[in-house]
Amino acid sequence: MFEPLELAMIDEAGYNGIREEHIERITDSLLSSGLTQVNRKIFEYHCRKCGIDPANFAQADLNRIQE
Repeated sequence: MFEPLELAMIDEAGYNGIREEHIERITDSLLSSGLTQVNRKIFEYHCRKCGIDPANFAQADLNRIQE
């Protein structure tokens, strides 16, 4: 069984679904970089920088980030 701290880490990394706060953290990180074009490698870097597993993003989540 998971300990409460482990459950919090799982939730924080987006394994229980990507929430608005995950989207906001990633977009803030991307915007602060000053880049106008973002490829998958850059996106994954910023996800890891924010402590979010990039594999947890669905296409709908990526569309929200793009907006």
